Amino acid sequence: MKKVIIAILLGLGFSFSALAQLTSTELSFLIAQAGGANKDLRDKARLNSANPIDKRDDRTTNDSRPIAAYVIDKTGTRMCPGEFALCGASTCKPTGRKIEVKQDGGSKPSKKYDEAVCTCPIITQAIATTNQTELVGIAAVNEGNMNGSCTPPPDHIWSYFSESIQYYPQESTSPPFNPNYTQTQAKSQKCSSKGTVVNCWNFLCTVDKTLTNGVKTASCFCPIGSGVFGHPASPSADVVTDAGGYFKDPAAACRMLPVGGPVPS
Repeated sequence: MKKVIIAILLGLGFSFSALAQLTSTELSFLIAQAGGANKDLRDKARLNSANPIDKRDDRTTNDSRPIAAYVIDKTGTRMCPGEFALCGASTCKPTGRKIEVKQDGGSKPSKKYDEAVCTCPIITQAIATTNQTELVGIAAVNEGNMNGSCTPPPDHIWSYFSESIQYYPQESTSPPFNPNYTQTQAKSQKCSSKGTVVNCWNFLCTVDKTLTNGVKTASCFCPIGSGVFGHPASPSADVVTDAGGYFKDPAAACRMLPVGGPVPS
């Protein structure tokens, strides 16, 4: 999962060299669930920017704050408390419809993508407790189709990411979404550009009315071919995903619209 979050940071506009310059503390605030539920990361990033990176080369702004704080302000990145869908190890199917996706925190016009539906496990308090962490997810509440709040509509749930949830029911286990998940740690793989990525970060999901093999799941509706923050994924980019980790042939998931993050070449 850490590789997936690093891919997200690349999609934010971080370069590999910029990531290398970030202190471990700054990086941890962007990829880890630190400091408790429902606490905005903004102040933490500013307080821990011992090695700040200026955004002076960004021609869209004169903001020279540390890049971590800049990104957090723009996207509304925060820890959202409560149950959420975790789609990082799921594959998806096209719906034949379009989905509207925000770009750059709503500062640019929304973009329409082909829509996919993905069955994703819901992270419950029991799963969080098993992982010895709090029940919070990393969200960017001004992105995807969120509207600035962690609170979903009734009978719905948001899809977030998590660095600290490593053991959870996954689609690729046998049976799928095996409720005995304590030995099924998320496994990342890189898919070639022949596959197509699905971005499920910050998108609305419908809570499934029936359990999937005894596991709470949600149907998440996400864009095909979108990188993070609404930008089209490069057709030449590889994809990092946790999908297929427990398939006999993990690479098969690369051909099944995996949820993941594009990695710039």
